[in-house]
Amino acid sequence: MKIIACQACEQDVQWDINRLQKREERWVMACEKCGDSFFSVSEEEKEMILAGIRLTEEYVPDIIHAYQNEDVKNLPSRLGFGEIKKSNLED
Repeated sequence: MKIIACQACEQDVQWDINRLQKREERWVMACEKCGDSFFSVSEEEKEMILAGIRLTEEYVPDIIHAYQNEDVKNLPSRLGFGEIKKSNLED
Protein backbone atom coordinates (compact mmCIF):
# COMPACT_ATOMS: atom_id res chain seq x y z
CA MET A 1 0.00 0.00 0.00
CA LYS A 2 1.06 3.53 -0.68
CA ILE A 3 0.18 6.51 1.49
CA ILE A 4 -1.00 9.63 -0.35
CA ALA A 5 -1.83 12.96 1.30
CA CYS A 6 -5.13 14.55 0.32
CA GLN A 7 -4.55 17.98 -1.20
CA ALA A 8 -7.84 19.31 0.17
CA CYS A 9 -7.56 18.38 3.85
CA GLU A 10 -3.99 16.97 4.07
CA GLN A 11 -5.30 13.68 5.50
CA ASP A 12 -3.00 10.71 4.81
CA VAL A 13 -4.86 8.04 2.84
CA GLN A 14 -3.62 4.52 2.15
CA TRP A 15 -3.89 3.84 -1.57
CA ASP A 16 -5.32 0.46 -2.38
CA ILE A 17 -6.96 -0.63 -5.63
CA ASN A 18 -9.76 -2.14 -3.53
CA ARG A 19 -10.74 1.33 -2.27
CA LEU A 20 -11.74 2.64 -5.69
CA GLN A 21 -15.34 3.84 -5.78
CA LYS A 22 -17.56 4.01 -8.85
CA ARG A 23 -18.71 7.59 -9.55
CA GLU A 24 -20.64 8.02 -12.78
CA GLU A 25 -18.35 6.74 -15.56
CA ARG A 26 -15.09 6.80 -13.55
CA TRP A 27 -13.48 4.87 -10.71
CA VAL A 28 -12.10 7.29 -8.12
CA MET A 29 -9.92 7.18 -5.04
CA ALA A 30 -11.50 9.53 -2.52
CA CYS A 31 -10.24 10.92 0.75
CA GLU A 32 -11.77 9.09 3.71
CA LYS A 33 -12.05 12.34 5.67
CA CYS A 34 -13.39 14.96 3.23
CA GLY A 35 -14.48 12.85 0.22
CA ASP A 36 -12.36 14.82 -2.26
CA SER A 37 -11.32 12.64 -5.19
CA PHE A 38 -7.62 12.73 -6.00
CA PHE A 39 -7.25 9.74 -8.30
CA SER A 40 -9.55 8.77 -11.16
CA VAL A 41 -9.45 6.05 -13.81
CA SER A 42 -11.80 4.75 -16.48
CA GLU A 43 -13.16 1.19 -16.42
CA GLU A 44 -10.59 0.20 -19.06
CA GLU A 45 -7.70 1.74 -17.09
CA LYS A 46 -8.88 -0.02 -13.92
CA GLU A 47 -8.91 -3.38 -15.72
CA MET A 48 -5.41 -2.70 -17.09
CA ILE A 49 -4.16 -1.95 -13.55
CA LEU A 50 -5.73 -5.15 -12.23
CA ALA A 51 -4.22 -7.17 -15.10
CA GLY A 52 -0.81 -5.68 -14.30
CA ILE A 53 -1.17 -6.60 -10.64
CA ARG A 54 -2.13 -10.18 -11.55
CA LEU A 55 0.82 -10.50 -13.94
CA THR A 56 3.20 -9.12 -11.34
CA GLU A 57 1.94 -11.48 -8.66
CA GLU A 58 2.19 -14.44 -11.04
CA TYR A 59 5.55 -13.83 -12.71
CA VAL A 60 7.71 -11.60 -10.48
CA PRO A 61 9.51 -13.55 -7.78
CA ASP A 62 9.17 -12.53 -4.17
CA ILE A 63 12.81 -11.49 -3.70
CA ILE A 64 12.46 -10.49 -0.06
CA HIS A 65 10.86 -13.81 0.89
CA ALA A 66 13.44 -15.76 -1.13
CA TYR A 67 16.30 -13.85 0.52
CA GLN A 68 14.91 -14.53 3.99
CA ASN A 69 14.94 -18.27 3.24
CA GLU A 70 18.60 -18.26 2.16
CA ASP A 71 21.49 -18.93 4.51
CA VAL A 72 23.00 -15.46 4.25
CA LYS A 73 25.31 -15.78 7.25
CA ASN A 74 28.04 -17.30 5.09
CA LEU A 75 27.74 -14.79 2.26
CA PRO A 76 30.41 -12.08 2.02
CA SER A 77 29.33 -8.55 2.82
CA ARG A 78 31.63 -7.13 0.14
CA LEU A 79 31.89 -7.81 -3.52
CA GLY A 80 35.26 -7.75 -5.25
CA PHE A 81 36.58 -8.27 -8.74
CA GLY A 82 39.89 -9.76 -9.76
CA GLU A 83 42.15 -8.37 -12.44
CA ILE A 84 40.63 -7.86 -15.84
CA LYS A 85 42.57 -9.88 -18.39
CA LYS A 86 43.16 -8.67 -21.91
CA SER A 87 41.26 -10.52 -24.55
CA ASN A 88 43.01 -12.44 -27.31
CA LEU A 89 40.52 -10.92 -29.74
CA GLU A 90 42.33 -7.57 -29.89
CA ASP A 91 44.00 -6.87 -33.25
